[in-house]
Amino acid sequence: MNSTISFLAFFMLLSCHKQPKASFDDSKFYNLKQPSVVWKMPKVLDEISGIEILKNQKVICHNDEDGKLFVYDLNNKTIENTIPFANEGDYEDVAIKDSTAFVLRSDGTIFEVQNYMNVPKTIKHKTFLTEEDNAEGLFFEAEKNRLLVACKQNSDKKNSKGHRFIYEFLLDENRLNSNPILTISQNDISSNSQFSPSGIAIHPVSKNIFILSSVGKMLAEFTSEGKLKKIHSLNYSHFSQPEGISFDENGDLYISNEAKKSKANILKFNYIP
Repeated sequence: MNSTISFLAFFMLLSCHKQPKASFDDSKFYNLKQPSVVWKMPKVLDEISGIEILKNQKVICHNDEDGKLFVYDLNNKTIENTIPFANEGDYEDVAIKDSTAFVLRSDGTIFEVQNYMNVPKTIKHKTFLTEEDNAEGLFFEAEKNRLLVACKQNSDKKNSKGHRFIYEFLLDENRLNSNPILTISQNDISSNSQFSPSGIAIHPVSKNIFILSSVGKMLAEFTSEGKLKKIHSLNYSHFSQPEGISFDENGDLYISNEAKKSKANILKFNYIP
């Protein structure tokens, strides 16, 4: 009888034990302390936000106030093309599917810019998100033909305190699924700063989901099933205000930073397999 009671007490103690928070860990695949290449952006991109790596060493990006896309040539270090797509607004990220660009506004509206490199045509998709959700991250996942939308805050503060959500926009249906595909709990992260997504991308090799937080300068890595693996610190001087994230097909990492005391930039970190 005593042994049974002891076992039950031990079991209850285990069940009440909280899982340890994820602490900061150095990345084994990127030397985040030292970028391999730094591109300083022209003044028109002082408030560079989202980025997407294109072919031929080019990147598409935008200023978070103007309804314009910019194609920047990394080799020549110049803006190659400027593409107006909408009026002024609070634009946060860009994703590319073939000849179509998708741009995310902070209120959750998605702008579909068809044939963006030639004769652009813009279609606007409203979602159930609001300015209080502060949508900031956008990524096109080809395998599931969907856009991932990362929210910096959430409007349902009563039922979602301490959580940040990642939603999917189903391109076959042109709608945002109301059930988040990934929930980030602040309780799982060992940091005094709230984890607030500013960018999102899927790694082309591991298929893990990388989510950038400008607040607190953090980079979180999740499995494709949404399990938190690691948190990487970006608390280095070259990360002035990390806003955008992208990978090239080789796995090299690119992060954009808005201008602070120095010029806005795009940083490259070589993938170390």
